Amino acid sequence: MNPTKIQLSEDELALVQNGQLLLTKNAIMDKAVEVMGVLHGQVKELLEQQEPGLPKEVLAGSGKISKGEKYEGLPWVMLDYPRLFGKEDVFAVRTMFWWGNFFSITLHLSGRYKKMYQPVLLKNRMLLQECNFYLCVSEDEWRHDFASTNYVSLDQLDDQAVTDILSVTHFCKLSVRIPLQMWNLSMTMTDTLYRAIFDSLKP
Repeated sequence: MNPTKIQLSEDELALVQNGQLLLTKNAIMDKAVEVMGVLHGQVKELLEQQEPGLPKEVLAGSGKISKGEKYEGLPWVMLDYPRLFGKEDVFAVRTMFWWGNFFSITLHLSGRYKKMYQPVLLKNRMLLQECNFYLCVSEDEWRHDFASTNYVSLDQLDDQAVTDILSVTHFCKLSVRIPLQMWNLSMTMTDTLYRAIFDSLKP
């Protein structure tokens, strides 16, 4: 082994001696998990208030909060609620905190749920467009970044373009992001965004 590969740069030497940095990171991750707990309650209350008529099997499951350290090398926390992940059929509202990037909220449909809701989403697309949602144009339904090869703003698409994109994929993902610098305002913003998602699913 080349010993230079395991030597630390000046920046790395400074970081490895800074214990407070890691303690602060851990505290932020703990707060991100707490945020997801609060959002779980927010979504549950909205579902009870709005009664959007979602399938019983989708509403039957509980929410799930998960976290990890290395999505594209960076820590993350996710809330999936409501959620149903089948082999071919997916219905999920996924809220994600991705370190160094953003908060995002994504409506993820595939299989029969995509077929069920695609006409309704096309009819109600302005509800999401007005809230700055993006449509996934990638073939990989598990990508979360907002690169132009993965998401395109609904503002840039007409009805025919949306229909054409959805006609060649077995899934539909509509997503919106909240900048991390707006963390302290995120609770207010998420309420509006969740409402837009559930309203867009109503016939």
